[in-house]
Amino acid sequence: MEFLELQDLTVSFNGFLAVDKVNLKIRKGETRVVIGPNGAGKTTIIDMITGKTKPTSGKIIIDGIDITGKDPEVIASKHKVGRKFQGPNVFDYMTVEENIEVALAGNSTVAKTFLYKKTKKIQEEIESILKDINLFEKRDMLTTSLSHGERQWLEIGMVIAQNPQIITLDEPTAGMTADETYKTGELIKTLMKDQTVIVVEHDIDFVKQIAENVTVLHQGKLLAEGTYEEVTKNPEVIKVYLKNDEEADEAC
Repeated sequence: MEFLELQDLTVSFNGFLAVDKVNLKIRKGETRVVIGPNGAGKTTIIDMITGKTKPTSGKIIIDGIDITGKDPEVIASKHKVGRKFQGPNVFDYMTVEENIEVALAGNSTVAKTFLYKKTKKIQEEIESILKDINLFEKRDMLTTSLSHGERQWLEIGMVIAQNPQIITLDEPTAGMTADETYKTGELIKTLMKDQTVIVVEHDIDFVKQIAENVTVLHQGKLLAEGTYEEVTKNPEVIKVYLKNDEEADEAC
C-alpha cells in the first residue's frame, strides 16, 4: 500500500523546470534511495515534501492526505515528516545529551514545551537514543568536540527523537570516512526500520547497503526505478550517471 505518493510533481524557478511531472509511490516502512547527477532535482523533491519549496503543480499525498504547499511546521508536526540536511544541523556549545533533549521537547505541543520538565521517562528516552547512535559515552561533551561523522549521527538521533513517520535524509554520509559511512547505513537499517525513509545519496556502495528500491532522476524527470541490481544494470542509468561517477573517480 502506498504511504507517500507524488503525483505529477512539478516546480519551476524563473522558467527553469527543476522537477518535471515526477510520479513516485513509496510504501509504508520502505527505505527509498533517490540518486542522479547533480541538478537532477533530488534535493528539490525533498524540499517540496518537507514544505521548504512550494510546488508549481502536482500533488504530495501522505497516507491519503494532500499536504501540497503546506507550511514546513505543519508538515513536520501534524504529518510527522522529519528531515536531516546534508550538513550536520546541531546546536553548537550544547552537550550531546542536551541536543537530544531539545529534540524530544520540540516533539511536544507549545503548551507542553512551556511547562516542560525532565522526567525519569524522558531521561530514559534520551539515554536510549544516545546508546542507539553510539554517543552515550560522549553525552556530556559539547557538540563542537565531536567528529564530523559523530555530529551527523547526533542529528540522526535528533530526528528520531521527534518520532516522525517519514524521515528524509539528504546525503547523510557526506564527508564521512568509509567506516563512518558503513556505520551510518547500519544505523538507518536498525533505527529507522519502522519508518518510511527517503534518502538522497551519491555513494553507490552506501545505496547498495540500505536501499530497498532506488529512484533515478535526470534533468528533473524520472529516469528509472527498481531494485539496486535493476537500476545499476539499466543502460540509461549507466550512461547518464554511473559512467560519469566512474570517470570522476578515475580523475581523482
